[in-house]
Amino acid sequence: MVYLDVINIVKVITAIITIIIAFSAGFIELRLNSKNWLNRWFALFFLSASLGFLAYTIYHLITCSGCEPIIISIMITAQIFFNFIPISLVMTVFILEKSPKIAMSLKYLGTMIALFISMSFGYFIWKPWVDPVKYAQSIVDTKTEPILQIFVNLLRIVLAAYVVYKYAMITRKTEGETKKRIQWFFVGVFIVIVGLIINLIGGLLKFPEFEILALILFNIGAITIVKGFFM
Repeated sequence: MVYLDVINIVKVITAIITIIIAFSAGFIELRLNSKNWLNRWFALFFLSASLGFLAYTIYHLITCSGCEPIIISIMITAQIFFNFIPISLVMTVFILEKSPKIAMSLKYLGTMIALFISMSFGYFIWKPWVDPVKYAQSIVDTKTEPILQIFVNLLRIVLAAYVVYKYAMITRKTEGETKKRIQWFFVGVFIVIVGLIINLIGGLLKFPEFEILALILFNIGAITIVKGFFM
């Protein structure tokens, strides 16, 4: 029991550090060049992650009686922000591979918005719930309909795999200083996605140690991506 309490404290502290790093990274991206769509989409990626982890941390700290509806509302908000993470990363691929003008067209941006909506609307139809037995023990454990959970997480993984593959291909095609910058992006994105997958596994299997490791990897990846913009 003491071990679990210590792990949960470490998890919350790590999550707070991740929120700060992600928000700072997003702010830096916009300060570097707020008119560049690549910077904007990476900033949206970082800010979505920051707000998602913030909401995730907050609802896990709520244990008051009758607060279940509040927890579910914040939980859904967190999932919506998490859904936007792979969407924003795919948009960075389109910008690098095509051009900002083409990437922001209905064909590409419209497709991503449609995917984002399809990943998010289910939470309002099949609302998650809080495990009443664990909640009575002051443990917040939200449950989601299996079909919705599989659908959303499968889309996230497919989009993440697509991003890693595309970044690897783009890295091979570029040369010089641009290649160095893209390599930093690729390494950073790869570390972030590995972290997000580990976080997903940790959440499904209820292994807080996995979630802590995932947050650490996300922080390393975020710093690596920002480093690429200074190359």
